[in-house]
This record gives sequence, structure tokens and C-alpha cells, in this order.
Amino acid sequence: MYRSGVLLAVMASFFMGCAATTTAPPPETTADLRLELPPYSGKKTTVAVIDLRNQSEFDDPRIGRGVSNMLITALVNSGRFIVVERNDQALEKIFAEQKLGQTGAVTSQTAAQVGKMLGARTVVVGEVSEFGIRKTSAFVGVGGTKTITTRVVIDARLVDTETAGIISGETGIGTSSTQTRGVALTFEFGTAGFDETTIGIATRKAVNQVVTKFALNVENNQMNKKENK
Repeated sequence: MYRSGVLLAVMASFFMGCAATTTAPPPETTADLRLELPPYSGKKTTVAVIDLRNQSEFDDPRIGRGVSNMLITALVNSGRFIVVERNDQALEKIFAEQKLGQTGAVTSQTAAQVGKMLGARTVVVGEVSEFGIRKTSAFVGVGGTKTITTRVVIDARLVDTETAGIISGETGIGTSSTQTRGVALTFEFGTAGFDETTIGIATRKAVNQVVTKFALNVENNQMNKKENK
């Protein structure tokens, strides 16, 4: 029962943009989570993002959509991609033809079909494999503190819409910890955004890892094509 209460508190921070009440500020902030990429002046690659499947213990499709939106922001900020606006009606039509739901597994062939329809050269598909509390230290003493560690794992693939080949398959793993007083997390509604929570920081870390690898792989592919001409 105790564990369920803590997990629900984490979910509340994701969907309501709230921050945990802590004894001290988190050791990391969003200022520490910028993409670390070299300057780039080459051609940008068009990309479409299909909502990631939520494979975590929380059965809620909003996790997939939320992480996908963070991926979109990071792809734009990388300076290597132009994100094509999604068309939910068109996606539903294709998924229906392939007998897939919005949360079903998307093959490289289906992703390529979606990308062509949206006018994108590449498509991002994948899963949120983990999302939540990884470990909680034992509560020590009356009025003591405990450490909450959150962990997010994203498995994503960048698919070439012309060949349906996988340009880059990456895993992003993000963790973040904070100390909290008492036996459960509490939240101050509306005082801070999701990015400032431990689960938000862990998610941003995982997203940035994936996008950094995508960006560098696309850049390397473009350089190789120039050398082979």
C-alpha cells in the first residue's frame, strides 16, 4: 500500500506539473540538462515523431505522448532536425490498415509509410521502457529524511522513410534523486513545472541522450555521403 501511494505521487507530478516538497533543492536543475552538441551548419533532416509506446508499469498513454513531446523539443533544439507536424487522423487511418492501435508496436515499414505520408525523411518510434521510482532508502528516525531515486528509460529508433532501415537505435537512461522528509512525497500544486521534479529531470536526461545520439549519427551519415560522391 505504501509503495502504491508513492507511485501515485510520482504520476501526479508528471501530469499536473508539480514539485515535491523537499528538505533542500534538487541537486540538479534544468540548467544542467542542455544538449551537449557541437555547432552545426549543415542541412537539417525532416523528422516525424510517432508517440512512444508506454511499456512502463504505469498503464497510461499520456506518458508516451508526454515523453514524445519532450523528444520533439530536443530534436528542434539540436539544430539538426525539422520536425514535421503530426496528423492524428492520418495516423489512425494507417494504424487501422495495419491493425494497430495508437499504442501498438510500430514496425519500421509502418513508420516509413507514416513518414512518407507526412513528408518526413525520417521517423522516430520507440518505447518508454521504465518510468517511476527506482529505489527508496529506508526512513530513519522521527523527522528524518529518505532518498527517492527516479529512473526513466527510453528505447527509440530513427527510421529512414525511403528504405525503412534503422538509421540509429538508441537507449536513453536518466536517473535523479532527492531527499524528502516524512514517509511520503507531498506536492505543492502549481508551484513548479514538471521539468523541475526528479522524475522530470530523469526524463530530460534520457531524452537528451537519445537525441544527442540521433543527431550525431545523422551528421555522420551526411558526411559519409559527401565523401562517397
